[in-house]
Amino acid sequence: MANESLPSHPHPAVLQDALTRANWSARDLVKTLNPRLNAMGHPTVDITAGYKWLRGHVPRSAAVRDVVVVVLSEATGHRYTTAEMWGSQYPSAASTKTGETEELLGPLPLEAVLRTATAWTGGTVEPALVQSAADENLTAAVWDATRQAPARLITGRSGGELVAPEFVDMLFEQLAALRRLDDRTGGGLLSQRQARHALHDSLALIHDGQYTAATGNRLLQHAAGAAQLAGWMAFDAGLAPASHRYQLLAIRIARAASDTTTVSNALGMLAYQHAANGNPDLALRFAYAAVEHANGAVPLVQARAWGRLATAHAAAGNLDGFRRATDKARRLIQNRHADDPPSLYYLTPQQIDAESGQALVDLAANITGKRTLLLSEAADLLSPIAAQGPSTGFRRSGILHGIHLVRASIGARDPEATAHWITALADHVPHVQSIRCRTLLTAVRTRAGNPLRAAGRADALEAIRKALSSA
Repeated sequence: MANESLPSHPHPAVLQDALTRANWSARDLVKTLNPRLNAMGHPTVDITAGYKWLRGHVPRSAAVRDVVVVVLSEATGHRYTTAEMWGSQYPSAASTKTGETEELLGPLPLEAVLRTATAWTGGTVEPALVQSAADENLTAAVWDATRQAPARLITGRSGGELVAPEFVDMLFEQLAALRRLDDRTGGGLLSQRQARHALHDSLALIHDGQYTAATGNRLLQHAAGAAQLAGWMAFDAGLAPASHRYQLLAIRIARAASDTTTVSNALGMLAYQHAANGNPDLALRFAYAAVEHANGAVPLVQARAWGRLATAHAAAGNLDGFRRATDKARRLIQNRHADDPPSLYYLTPQQIDAESGQALVDLAANITGKRTLLLSEAADLLSPIAAQGPSTGFRRSGILHGIHLVRASIGARDPEATAHWITALADHVPHVQSIRCRTLLTAVRTRAGNPLRAAGRADALEAIRKALSSA
């Protein structure tokens, strides 16, 4: 646990005002704070720590001080500073002043985008301290990003190190390996750092290398792909604002490289993330944009966009819209091409099934008249990937969709199925560094507690408690 010290000039009134604005208790603050600290690799704080802070104590950890400022700024819409919250002797970290859309609004030349991306991938950046923007700002930033003009052909710096096409091949192979690692272990600290390094390295080559126009365009495509992957990993680590910023960079750079696949995919990821975080209106907006930008691309890219639209419709409680979009995705995915983008290697009919199963669980919560049928259909779709995902290289996906299968079992009031799947998940949790999965699993464990104890299956709760405590 983080230690506390009593400063000479405490500012508890500012903290109290911020909690009042956010309509939070001191415990609510710590509950929001701890996942960010976890994502940074720092110790969490005791659930009662907020009450000490209200009495004038100040966390000794700079990370705790800064994250408190960030989460309260997000919750209230008022931009606090570390000095304002804790006293003038505690300066703010530079990244506490970073918003997800800062320097990424308006018409920007490629050079400005690359400068921002380079600064963002520097060693002093802490993604957990990036602050969220208002919905309208994020929407405007995405709109601007999708209209980033294609770049003039770039050929690198005369006299720089020669960047051969084979070297760029190697960079793409490394990116593919990093995606596979994410499938197995999730967005852990090392993986996130490696994705940032991949982005930083390609940006350095763009700035300082010597290469042909064709190689320059591939370097831009690699940078866009690395930014997109870094954004996905940040989301998996529970860092939504940082994830949005990475996706904005991905869209900007991909547009400059005329990389329609990455633009559409990044828009789809934004849709997925907002659907998962309970903002269906933005999810639909970004999903429709993904479909629009995928128009004319190979069928697999279009299938990915329509699958994201299906998820967004489910988040909005629109069963008919979900069915139509899912059917479209299933038809498109049957038309494989030799030039399908490697980044969509995971998109198979089985993956569409799993995503549909998750969506049906969400829909069942909103359409009570069809609850039983929807949950039964969801269980049929989710069971294969929950059972086989961990052994086929998709351990994180297997756990994620297993969690939604547990949700379906709880909704269906089937304690035996709930206990079975919770116990099955317990074997794999220690091997996955996905904070998102652990957070979701903790939530379903709480929901399943009383039904499982009543059914005499407290053993399943104990198994998942041990798994989470050892992860």
